[in-house]
Amino acid sequence: IRFAFDTLRLHRIEAACIPDNTRSIRVLEKAGFRREGLLRSYLRINGVWQDHYLYALIAGDQRNEQERG
Repeated sequence: IRFAFDTLRLHRIEAACIPDNTRSIRVLEKAGFRREGLLRSYLRINGVWQDHYLYALIAGDQRNEQERG
């Protein structure tokens, strides 16, 4: 995350995961990502369209979290 924001100078990082994948959700939330919504029928996996949660981390959010921590 630090590399993405500090070196690459990105403003936003996005990640998507299947709602049933509690481990991925935990990793994203621990890293400071915030859930922004549900992407219905986002990806076709093994022939089945799957919903996904969309998570994002914005550069300002990360700086604010580091200051609090």
